[in-house]
Amino acid sequence: MNHTERDKLKKRLLQYPDSTEESVNIEIATYEQRQIDKEALINERGLSNAQAEVYLEKTGYPRPPGWHSVFFYPGSYRPRNIIIIWVVIVVSILSFITS
Repeated sequence: MNHTERDKLKKRLLQYPDSTEESVNIEIATYEQRQIDKEALINERGLSNAQAEVYLEKTGYPRPPGWHSVFFYPGSYRPRNIIIIWVVIVVSILSFITS
């Protein structure tokens, strides 16, 4: 995260209720560490972006403001409906092919 992005994020986070300068600095440091860990997961362990995101969520890293979970509803591990639909389609196609 460059200096401009950091300042923009800091300004946004300070607008949230009960935010303090100290809490915002800690939160930004967490987001920066999350990005470092994500890059390591992708580059060193060979995970895809989606796999790295799932791993980071399970280990407790928060998503930066404005990000939403691609596969799950925010704040839960309940899959989004579109994911369930795609799974049903793929299973149907595979069962048709193997029949």
